[in-house]
Amino acid sequence: MLVQLPYGKDRKVELDVPDRNLYFLADRGDIPKETNQEETVLRSLGNPIGRPPLRDMVNANDKVAIIGDDVTRPTPQDLIIPIVLDELNSAGVPDKNIEVIIALGTHREMNEKELRSKYGAVADRVSLRNHSYTDNLVDIGKTQSGIPIVVNKDVYKVDVKIGVGNIVPHCYAGWAGGGKIIQPGVCGEQTTGMTHVMAGKTRPITQIPGSLENKVRHEIESVASKVGLDFIINTVLDKNDDVVNVVSGDPEKAFRKGVENAEKVYCPKVLGAADIMVVSSYPADMDYWQAAKPLTYAAVAVKEGGTIVLLSPCQDRISPTHPIVAEKAGTRYEDLLKILSGDEIEDLVAAGLLLLHSQILEKANVVCYSDGLSRADKEALNFVHAEHPQEAIEIALECQGPEARVGILKCGEILPRIE
Repeated sequence: MLVQLPYGKDRKVELDVPDRNLYFLADRGDIPKETNQEETVLRSLGNPIGRPPLRDMVNANDKVAIIGDDVTRPTPQDLIIPIVLDELNSAGVPDKNIEVIIALGTHREMNEKELRSKYGAVADRVSLRNHSYTDNLVDIGKTQSGIPIVVNKDVYKVDVKIGVGNIVPHCYAGWAGGGKIIQPGVCGEQTTGMTHVMAGKTRPITQIPGSLENKVRHEIESVASKVGLDFIINTVLDKNDDVVNVVSGDPEKAFRKGVENAEKVYCPKVLGAADIMVVSSYPADMDYWQAAKPLTYAAVAVKEGGTIVLLSPCQDRISPTHPIVAEKAGTRYEDLLKILSGDEIEDLVAAGLLLLHSQILEKANVVCYSDGLSRADKEALNFVHAEHPQEAIEIALECQGPEARVGILKCGEILPRIE
């Protein structure tokens, strides 16, 4: 069977999987959508969950921060934020009182071309600025569990804070969306590092994706509440990245309602654990930092001792902002815990990924096709190098045998649920 999978936004790769081996092929599901995406956004803004309409929450002299996600996410900010700006204008808030801050977390800055591509004409109306996780921060206390809350000073000081993001499964938080636009979106390194380590220490790590009631999600919502996130607009996208659902309003209540719809798109039921799991990382494919998410979802549905085939362009290689990942990716989980207890790793955000990565490799070996990751990068990650996608399948079949059951995830945001 010939299967086409996305490889980056504008490319596809083709695999020939023997019919006898194909166990399941999972894609994002379909839910009804309106033909006019703008109307979907407007209807949500007019009927928010747990909050009054946005126009009733602001005063004309308010300073407003709109916190939007970065180039690693497919949220159509160029569609949504102009609508939000118009809503604010209708309440008397002028564009000069509004700033868009890009919730980079600890990712690299977006360049001008990327900002224009993602945010469109927004840059012609209001200021757009990248968040820095090392500068312009304020300490506002701690969560109940003791995690310090260090956040972007300009976000914290404004009168109204609006988060615009997308709801998909997430390997550290259960689900992306809601308060995650604040933590890690516009927080400092220590806050983000401690929540990432909290996730990485959860065993097995595969129990977090798709869960709402986990301790990391609770920490995120605690931080967002203390920072004062007032209102969210969260999308659910279909397999064409079109908006099929929008929830607006209270950062917790609206987000949880959005997850109900997102589950219909991103959580297909599959027959069982496969011997080989093939996953396209799109849209989580800028670097391995992003591609580790779909690798985790593939690990949910691969058998112990199985093989995962990862297809990801990773044009920014392993991680441009966390070099220690390449240095320590071969370290076993228990050894990472010892290193962490001795304070030998200062980059706690990277430590969270290393703990996740080590748990995946405990469960399965990984064969990787990527023209962004070098052979040395793959060796550092303990991945088997494949020269082309078909070779990756052939290597996996050699590892698991000619009768191996092959599962395929056609998108890097799909979380399979075993029936």
